[in-house]
Amino acid sequence: MMNRNIVIVAGFIMAAFFINIVYMTYLQVYRSEELLHHPRNRRLQLLEEKILRGKIIDRRDRILAETTVSGEGVRRVYPYGEITGNVTGYLSRKLGRWGLEAVYNNELLGIDSGLAADGSWALSMFDKGKPGNNIILSLDAELQKTAYNMLGNRKGAVVAIEPGTGRILVMVSKPGFDPGQIETQWESLRVHPDSPLLNRAVQGLYPPGSTMKVVTAAGILAEKPETASRTFDAPGYIVVEGRRIEDSQARGKLSLAEAMARSSNYVFALLGIELGAAKFVDTAHGFGIGEELSLGIPAASSRIPEPEEMSELELAETAIGQGRILVTPLNMAIVAAAVANGGRVMKPNLVDEVRSPGGVVIRSFKTKQLLTPMSEETADIIRDLMVSVVTGGTGRAASISGHQVAGKTGSAENPHGRPHAWFIGFAPVENPKVAVAVIVENGGAGGTEAAPIAREIMKKVISR
Repeated sequence: MMNRNIVIVAGFIMAAFFINIVYMTYLQVYRSEELLHHPRNRRLQLLEEKILRGKIIDRRDRILAETTVSGEGVRRVYPYGEITGNVTGYLSRKLGRWGLEAVYNNELLGIDSGLAADGSWALSMFDKGKPGNNIILSLDAELQKTAYNMLGNRKGAVVAIEPGTGRILVMVSKPGFDPGQIETQWESLRVHPDSPLLNRAVQGLYPPGSTMKVVTAAGILAEKPETASRTFDAPGYIVVEGRRIEDSQARGKLSLAEAMARSSNYVFALLGIELGAAKFVDTAHGFGIGEELSLGIPAASSRIPEPEEMSELELAETAIGQGRILVTPLNMAIVAAAVANGGRVMKPNLVDEVRSPGGVVIRSFKTKQLLTPMSEETADIIRDLMVSVVTGGTGRAASISGHQVAGKTGSAENPHGRPHAWFIGFAPVENPKVAVAVIVENGGAGGTEAAPIAREIMKKVISR
């Protein structure tokens, strides 16, 4: 009996020992990264105190975030404040990390490159003040500043992309916040009615208004190329399932170019119905609408109803950018960039490189094609349609002397006040350097409120 009890106890001890080994292996192999960065992990805080956190730098070597050491101690500073706050994010002992400060925490501490690690050896081998790695962004801080200032006291967002690479040059959200003041201003920011903590450029969801007509055109031209030469007899409205959709600015006989230039609701609602819900939604998905676009920082996915959920009326409304469709400014910049890039969507990217303190490139951004929503032939036709918007239509305010500009305006109805003002476009048409999307919340007409902002961004990129 005694031997039997010893065997049972020994079995329990061995089982407990085995379970402990399995659990510790699980923690080390599968959850080490999560535990390393857990807010309650004192070791990470010690590591941050040992290493001088790396800088966040724009494409022209301007510092957007850095750690300074003075008699007052170690402090994270953000020279551009609220202009780039929604991009850099913040670092706070009290609130933790957000934005690029959170996503690239390992790189900024040098953990990924071997400057540090998750064990106690990292704490002992480095003296205080050892620098981490630097993050080099595709962002241009002065372009960012221009866009932010041009929004004035209005809420909105601006996104600018290099069409051929997907590199993001501008990602403005207004109102913003100063990451250097995040702890003292947190409570007021959190409850502010204008939601300054929301990165409108990638998290704001809006009806696209008439900018969606670019997507509708891409769909119908792919299915029915002859549409490019059609003539439409527009009565100034369209009735769908008993509902009248007004179109007072575009009456009479219209070519497709005139319909785009004058932003005809009749023509594009009709074309959306002709295309059909399934092919329309497929076209939208091809531009990334309704798909997750990973940037590394928190971003929302645009929303579009499933084809089987759309009535003919909703399809007509969605084809002109109303109804239940919601998009981010980033997504509409991608639509413009796709036209500029011959029908190809490049993967959007915000970080160009991770560099060691000595300037050695540890990791770099690789250009990658993400989607192909249309053929090059279709993109060429739509490009010409968008040129007509700027040369003789609703987007004249986006024109740049000496350069051809393509664009599309939009005024998106919303239930909370005046329409949102939109503009998407690119320039120069013959060799596109930049594609832009601008939204001014409750701004009214896109041609007067959003187009001038886009013009200045495009103008500055071209001049460089």
